[in-house]
Amino acid sequence: MWPEAKIQSQKKYFAAQRKQPTGNFTEYVVRTYYSIYKSCSKHQSNACPAREVSNYRIRNIVYEGFYNNQPDHDYQSVIENCKKHLIEMKYIHLAQQGQDDYIFVDKPLDFLLPGEHEAYLKKLGIEERSHSKAQVPYTIQYHAITDEDVAAALLNHMFDPEHYDDPFEEMHPSAAAPSENLSCELCDGHYVVRHGTHGAFFGCSNFPRCRSTKTIEEQTYAWFKKQGIRIYEVEQPCWKCGKPIKLRSYFPHLDLLSDQPELAQKLDLSIIRLSIVDTLDAYLSSKYQEIYSRFSKKFDGEYVANNCPYCHSLQGSTMSLKTAYDYLTERIRKRQSITEHIAEKVAVTETTLPKNDWKIIITEVLKRQ
Repeated sequence: MWPEAKIQSQKKYFAAQRKQPTGNFTEYVVRTYYSIYKSCSKHQSNACPAREVSNYRIRNIVYEGFYNNQPDHDYQSVIENCKKHLIEMKYIHLAQQGQDDYIFVDKPLDFLLPGEHEAYLKKLGIEERSHSKAQVPYTIQYHAITDEDVAAALLNHMFDPEHYDDPFEEMHPSAAAPSENLSCELCDGHYVVRHGTHGAFFGCSNFPRCRSTKTIEEQTYAWFKKQGIRIYEVEQPCWKCGKPIKLRSYFPHLDLLSDQPELAQKLDLSIIRLSIVDTLDAYLSSKYQEIYSRFSKKFDGEYVANNCPYCHSLQGSTMSLKTAYDYLTERIRKRQSITEHIAEKVAVTETTLPKNDWKIIITEVLKRQ
């Protein structure tokens, strides 16, 4: 839990936002709370099964009136963050009994404006209840969890079991499965990254019985041509004005992490993102009005980047895009879905990604490894 000083500071911020909002996050937190409150009010102990208030199930209440009443692609992480704030500030808590996870409402929000609590109750048809920490009619068994990553994964699973795996279950069989779509063209083996006197290359897993080889650029291009390149979309605050904005970029290394984890461990394509591939940059610039070329003092030159639609500040590759990339990488590492962050999939052609351009890029990437 947060220290009391941090809780009071956050509460002061939320109270100020209720008077003069500069963004949507505080309202999302309030709506998340009342979504949980509504479900818990139907049960006698101010508690309800966590599955009843999964991010998916409460998304429409949280996003009503925003984005034409359509939850954005990043609603999972937004609502998840709201719930974590409510837990850290001791408005709600979690408990587990056997296979059932419960969420409790412990106290009312104490940063609202006069009359707001009653307005939310009326709007959502919620029955007023006391906030005593009543227990469920059986014994809750608590298990100490000291690993921070495991605790975060369990919290996500309790809140949204439809999209998050139980960290105490065995790893999915697919996590250690051999790479697919990299089948050897001469035998029943598959291509793996090997290193020779002239650098990295793809060689058959059945070597020395099979000596089929492919260059890194040749095989990766063929794979992306078959799969397409995903365009990712993450909502996060503008570094300058703080308003929520959507950042978009291609991250081919994330494609590999998701579908070719073995290959991703040996071939680091993380440097390839918006501003690296001219043809993909041109495509994104033509489709998304927030993506265009800007001069960067830090870079001392122009490059294609996301730009805030409100204050028009450049969202740099080394800061803003890195934050988005790290967030998605962490979700993959914890075996959490990133499907909602895929805005589209671009077909690889000589127009969107010329083969020779890819060869040049991969050659430079391999020099760094």
